[in-house]
Amino acid sequence: MKKNYTLLFVFTLFLFAVSSIRAQEISAPGFYICNEFSCDIDNIRAIACASTDNPDRGVSAEYNGPSGFFGPGTEFLLELSDEEGVFSNEGTRVLTTLFLETAISSSATLDFGVFDIPEDLGGDNYSMRIRVEDPEFTTVALGLPIHYFDISQGVILRGPNIEARNAGLCSGVPTTLQVLSGDLLEYKWFFNGMDIPGETSNTLQNVTEPGKYTVEIDFGTCNTFGGTAYSFARANINVFSFDATEVFINEQGASPVEFCPEETKQLTCSITDPAYTYTWFRNGMVIADSNTSFLTLPQSNFDGEYTVKVTENENCSFTTEAVEVINLGSDITSQPPPQLVILPTETITLSITTNAPAGSTIQWFENDTPIVDANEDNITVTTPGVYRAEVFTNDLCRSTLVAETTVSIPVNFRLEISRIIDCDENSAILAFENLFGITSDGLEVSLPTEQLELFSFEWLRETIPTGETGNFLTVNRAEENVSYTFLATFNSGGFPPITSQSVVIPLSAEGIEIIADSPFLPVNGSIVLSVPQSELYTYDWFVEIQGNFQLIVGETTNMLTITEEGNYKAVITYEDCTEEDTITIGNTPGISELIPNVITPNGSLGMNDDWVLPDVYKSPAVTVEIYSYNGALDFKKSGGYNQDWPSNSVSGGSELIYYYIITKNNAIIKKGTITVMDK
Repeated sequence: MKKNYTLLFVFTLFLFAVSSIRAQEISAPGFYICNEFSCDIDNIRAIACASTDNPDRGVSAEYNGPSGFFGPGTEFLLELSDEEGVFSNEGTRVLTTLFLETAISSSATLDFGVFDIPEDLGGDNYSMRIRVEDPEFTTVALGLPIHYFDISQGVILRGPNIEARNAGLCSGVPTTLQVLSGDLLEYKWFFNGMDIPGETSNTLQNVTEPGKYTVEIDFGTCNTFGGTAYSFARANINVFSFDATEVFINEQGASPVEFCPEETKQLTCSITDPAYTYTWFRNGMVIADSNTSFLTLPQSNFDGEYTVKVTENENCSFTTEAVEVINLGSDITSQPPPQLVILPTETITLSITTNAPAGSTIQWFENDTPIVDANEDNITVTTPGVYRAEVFTNDLCRSTLVAETTVSIPVNFRLEISRIIDCDENSAILAFENLFGITSDGLEVSLPTEQLELFSFEWLRETIPTGETGNFLTVNRAEENVSYTFLATFNSGGFPPITSQSVVIPLSAEGIEIIADSPFLPVNGSIVLSVPQSELYTYDWFVEIQGNFQLIVGETTNMLTITEEGNYKAVITYEDCTEEDTITIGNTPGISELIPNVITPNGSLGMNDDWVLPDVYKSPAVTVEIYSYNGALDFKKSGGYNQDWPSNSVSGGSELIYYYIITKNNAIIKKGTITVMDK
């Protein structure tokens, strides 16, 4: 009977303990935000959208229960689950802790303080819990969106041309849009504001419809938290049809377009993207330096038909329809170049032509001062200055047309030559390109033909005059490995001789041979392969693998160290010329034991009269060279050896000692001596 009372007492104590624990209540933890001045701890959120400029958050929860239930020294752990909301040994992390200095009151706020949100968090279904190990207690907040994002990174959306802000659809071929920035893996895509279902990667393929495309980093609930999307997390791109409906000259509708010379005259393209290439044409001819989406027309000679070719990338371009431009007035149809130099004792004639009608007048100016009686279409000058011709037109536009030229004294000169290599003919052509006069402010002015006649010219080979004075010089590369310059001398004196830059003509790489520093590959050893060296050559080495030569990455000099047998190839490149050679390397000395080192041509009754090699040396790839004791070549046979020595040698085998070298595919495979005995 007593035993039953004891069991009842224990059970009653257990129920009391359980009731006491359940009576302790801690609310689910939530986030609050702080700024540099204060924390809004009263505004608890079940979401954390942290960023680089606001990376930290605070967490708190409310306790209601008996005073002192959690005593001094109690530690509260704030823990975060994995992205799926599951607490596991591997996926759970401790965000921060709270340590009680004194016993808890019956109603208290558990403030864990402010801490940085981990930068790798990004999801809408985290769980966060407060856990106490002694006494054991847990409370959990479920389904929390927690995201961290780097606002300095932003989103960059591009098409095939990654520099362009637009993407073109060329000839109906689909295009691909790509997000360039960041390691963020989840995105949302929109077309003209409508969601594109199922697209979450950083690329959008098979885009065929023109319109506005938008990509947005998928921060889940954080994307629109507070009612607006984060602008840094979005990017737009315009996709358009690369055809006449989208690419045109804006003034096309008003064609023909009419201008007077003094008006501001500009044509503009409908597509403006600094990453695109623009090439403008007038009457089918390319206009130099016109790589912009607009074209400003000159004062004169601007009438004609204009088009522009817009290029997105090498596979996508379009040329617009032509726009006709009409000049309502007159032109200066020819004029001097804007810059000239004047040489000692020289007189320069400046002249213009114009189609201005009768009644039009001309006035020349020097340094803004009218030149007396200079009313014709030309003047002569002997001094430096700024010269200007003004044509006052007697036409509908009543314009003032201007042609201006600055004449300077050169303080130096620069001579320019070029080089063209003819790979097939194994020759090089040197050409005089230009002679520039350099002004005191560093401007280079090209001398016209009439001024070049005041100079004498000559080609120099290694600074030695060649006697060649023409504008071109042909050089046989097989005989050259030297530098050339071009010399100009002003016939009237007053300037030192002018020397061009040096142009090196390298020795032709035609017929290159790979040389091996050993006839065979030693066991556990290496050999060095080499080809002719020149700073002007580039080198590539290849090794044959399964019947195909494959590039040996990183080997770009004229030498290659190898440790494995096989077939190797060297390719030498110079400008547009290439030469190559192959070599086979074995790893054994082969049958050198069978190569005889003694012959007896005069005492063996017809036996051992000739130097006989095994049949393997009859291969067309084999070359045999035999030298006399003093180093003179006594015998050489390419294409295989057939008992040819000494009967077909220079000496007839009359000396006592000879040296032989056997090569195969240009690699030495055997060296040795031969002794000639009488008997």
